[in-house]
Formats: sequence, C-alpha cells, structure tokens
Amino acid sequence: INNDASGNSILASNIAEDGTLTFGAVIPAGGTGLHGNNTNPNAGDPLFSQNAIKVVDGYLFTVNSGSNTAVMFRINPENPSDLTMIGQPVNSGGEFPISVAVSEWAQVCVLNGGAVSNVSCFKADPSSGLIPMPNAIRALPLNQTTPASGPPGSASDIIFTSSHKLLVSVKGPSDNQPGYIAEWVVDPTTGDLSQDFVKNTISSPGMNPFGMTQIPGRDAILNADPAVGYAIWDLTTVPATSNVIPVSGQMAICWSTYSASTGSFFLMDPGASQVVEVAVDESLQGSTVKQYQLATGSGPLDGAVGSVSGKDYLYVLSAAMTAIDVFALPSKGSAQPVQTFNVTTAFEQ
Repeated sequence: INNDASGNSILASNIAEDGTLTFGAVIPAGGTGLHGNNTNPNAGDPLFSQNAIKVVDGYLFTVNSGSNTAVMFRINPENPSDLTMIGQPVNSGGEFPISVAVSEWAQVCVLNGGAVSNVSCFKADPSSGLIPMPNAIRALPLNQTTPASGPPGSASDIIFTSSHKLLVSVKGPSDNQPGYIAEWVVDPTTGDLSQDFVKNTISSPGMNPFGMTQIPGRDAILNADPAVGYAIWDLTTVPATSNVIPVSGQMAICWSTYSASTGSFFLMDPGASQVVEVAVDESLQGSTVKQYQLATGSGPLDGAVGSVSGKDYLYVLSAAMTAIDVFALPSKGSAQPVQTFNVTTAFEQ
C-alpha cells in the first residue's frame, strides 16, 4: 500500500516465472493513509509495523490508517493483480490501524495502534467482506496518540499461531522499559479471545519486539528486535520465554519472514541496508547463515517470500529507493539478487 493521506491504494505487481516483477495495477483501498510521528525523520516506515497487508487463500486484507478502516479484496486467480473489493471498508474498532492477522478459520484481527489502541476481530465472509464479531475487541493499553508516535512505545505486529494464540508485539517505551508480546488464547470454533492478555516481557538485552514469524512445526516464533537482532520465543510456557540473539553489525533489524524451501528466516535491517539470513535448530537456537548487503541507504523494510513454480523468491521493500529488491533462494545461504524493481517508475507510466 502507498498509505497516501489523499487516498490509500494497493500497488499490485505481476510476478513472472523467473520471479521478476512488472507493473500490475493500482487499486484504491477505500480510505486514506496516515503517517505516524516518527522520532527519526529519515526513517521510511510510516506505520511502525509489519503485516499492514496480508494475502491468504486468494484474498487480500489491508488497513486504511487515516480512515480507521479495514478492507477485504478477492484476488482474480487468472490475473492476480485484478482485485475486487468485497463489501465495504469497515470500522477498525479503534484508531490508527497498522497490522492485520488472518487465521486458518477465516478470522481477521486488526491491530489498532493509536489513542484508541486495541485488537478488533472480524469474520472474513467471501460474499459480504469483513463482518465484526461479537465481543471481539480487546484493549491494549499503549498510552499512544493518533497518529502514533514512535517507534518507541508503539505497537508492531499481530499474528495468529498454529496453537490458536493471537500475539501482538509492542516496543519498549524507553531504554529502561523493555517491550513485550501480548498473548490471547483463541477459540477457533467461536473466534472468542480470552478476556485478558498474558504480558510476555522480552528478556535482556532485548528491548523492542517488532515483526513476528511463526517457526514451522513448533509452538514458537521468531521476533525481530532492532535493539539487538532477534529473539526466539517458546510459547509452551506461561508466560512465554524469550532467547535474545544479537546479530553482529546490525543497526535496526525490524522485519522478518520465512522461506519453506530453504528453511531460513530473513530479517530486514534498514539501518545497515542488509538482509540477514537466520537458521533456527530443533532446540530453538538461532544462528546467522549469511548477511546480504543491499545498496547503501536503500532502507529495506518489510519483506515477503513467494513461491513460483516450486522456487522461492524473497521480495524486500527498499523504501528509501521506492524499489523492491528481488532475490532467488535456490538453497540455504545462497540468496541471489535477480532484480531491483523501481516502483515509482513502473507505476507512473
């Protein structure tokens, strides 16, 4: 999304057989964008978050942070850049919506990170779009503004886990107050959330839990942390326990994603203009596989892995260059750059 205050739009690109991108379409998202009050004026992330847009099972979900709405689209399988809005944008249940989670049982939860901060959940209906669920708003006290101020003290990400939990990551408000992951239990039959969340405070030297990614086959997640690198959380205990792992040379690792074909996690660091490949073993210990240098000042933010004809590709939003860097992932430790797709040039033609 472009998160434009005059009208938020989805920028859709086509993916070729070799993983490269071409212009697809610009689709109005039915609302307006809004930029947070960033303590770093040179930073490129206006929402302080991961997962502002989600694609699941032929549907796309996103937020309009300026309109306080969320919206659902159907993806045309014959032409995936052709999106059709289902129903109308719905009120997000709070202010400054920044992230979306989608469950395998068609529940959608939106993270509101502004002055009215909470988690608000909906049913994803293929005919009517997002339908508010009864008794499905849970408070998340952040003491924030609208738009949010940050990154310190702002919400980061929301995800469902395979063990029927809903997680929200929150950054520490100051250097001596570490952040946490809020954890609700979800009933997959009804979509009901536990009334109160468990506050899982990150262990030292962790500070700012940001983007979260499920570790496949485990009740555990990997959580980027710009203060140190990342943390691995074991969710089998109450509260959950975190193993914080520093990354050498990192400056601001905030976003994470996973490649099934390589078994690796990829972390984006806009401060060092790097992508860091990480492996997690059976004992939930993490290690750096390789660090990939991008163009200086490119500001890599959110990333996603896509599979084309059985091959994985990594797509990294290099926000400072308004570009998407594309990497082929033939095997662990062997990411190969294949394209730098200039978004501005492609979408202005």
